[in-house]
Amino acid sequence: MTIIERLQQYKELDPHKVALIVDDKKYTYDDLYDAVLSIDINHISRIVNVAKTKESVKNQVLLIQSQSFLEQLVYWLGALYRGYIPMVCHNEMDIDYIEKLSLVIASEGVPPLSDFGVLTSGTTGRPKPLWRKEESWREFFDIQNNIFRINEDTKVFLQGSFSFTGVSNMVISVLWAGGTIVTTSSLRPTRWIKLLERYKVDHIYALPTKLRLLVRHCKCKLPFINYIIAGSQVLDRHLMEQLQQICPNMEFILYYGASELNYITYCTGKEWLDREGTVGRPFPTVRIKEHDGVIYVTTKYHIEGVSDTYTVNDCGYIDSEGYLMFTGREGEVINKGGYKISISEMEQYLQSLHGISEVAVVNINDDIRGEDFVAYMVLEDNAELSKIIELIHHERPSVEWPKAVLEIPMLPLTECSKVDKRKLKEWYNKG
Repeated sequence: MTIIERLQQYKELDPHKVALIVDDKKYTYDDLYDAVLSIDINHISRIVNVAKTKESVKNQVLLIQSQSFLEQLVYWLGALYRGYIPMVCHNEMDIDYIEKLSLVIASEGVPPLSDFGVLTSGTTGRPKPLWRKEESWREFFDIQNNIFRINEDTKVFLQGSFSFTGVSNMVISVLWAGGTIVTTSSLRPTRWIKLLERYKVDHIYALPTKLRLLVRHCKCKLPFINYIIAGSQVLDRHLMEQLQQICPNMEFILYYGASELNYITYCTGKEWLDREGTVGRPFPTVRIKEHDGVIYVTTKYHIEGVSDTYTVNDCGYIDSEGYLMFTGREGEVINKGGYKISISEMEQYLQSLHGISEVAVVNINDDIRGEDFVAYMVLEDNAELSKIIELIHHERPSVEWPKAVLEIPMLPLTECSKVDKRKLKEWYNKG
């Protein structure tokens, strides 16, 4: 059964079931399916012609240009229904970049049998297009939904653009299960909390950066939250404790994945606390191995054009119990005059210090050592930066001291809710 056929099934079986709530506007499965069938493809989209292949008759990529979550979703589904290859553009992409992307797609073409495209987040450079068959997601939905405890009664809150793989995959997987998505265009955590309370949401899907914003602004208990699903950014025990205080009935589920490979590993909050630094054990049907410190993943649920065993050049090792211990992406190491410092390990250390709410380590050029790093910090109330710097100097060797420790009120985020380190580096270089 295809994704569109699944939606049609829910329309026929339970047409009045709410599929989507966007800023208090409700859309039933009947509304959603009818919208998919009735859209005007040319309204907010750009069609890119690519060469036909023997394996596939599809030869048109539909670049969807809208900042409306509803339009992004409906046009993506509508393009699938009509036999196009849809790709949702990131909100920050300007006309010039979309033009360049169109030329790249037209000249490079699309792998045979591709059903849709996704864009990388662009946190380390320009976003690049990746291509997938529908079954590379569809056939994994039941597996991931079982791990994430998602079913027809589930209400998942998330915030972000449908253009990001994690968001789009979660949205479609919830619809596949017959559940309900609750979202908002607002970046204000107070707005998120109101929606959580109003609709008694039982799942939150968010990266730790947004969870930290949530706990900072939440002044009440959220006992109806049963699960918090989070990506494997820098976690710390204090954040876990804060989440447990405001969501006393929740179970925390941490996952590690990649746009190229889908979900890879997962663990519970308790497992993470017992093995700080782990990103868990493999999802069912997924296998992992480590070679020379680099993680290799074997799965059939990957993008087109790569082998079943593939690496995105993330680094780590597998412990004696089969848990993957993540140490960072290859190249995310500061070479400070020959002394190697892992950015992710340094961030984990700094995040563990009392009084630090958020932290980001940024590598910089240094005339003497070649490379060095600075640390940007968001401090908790009553924390003193001088005391934190004193503690770092006491606990770490001098070669691991940041060149500068800078306090800011909030870390800048990219549209995919990751820390915008390019912006932080720009701030530092501008002085």
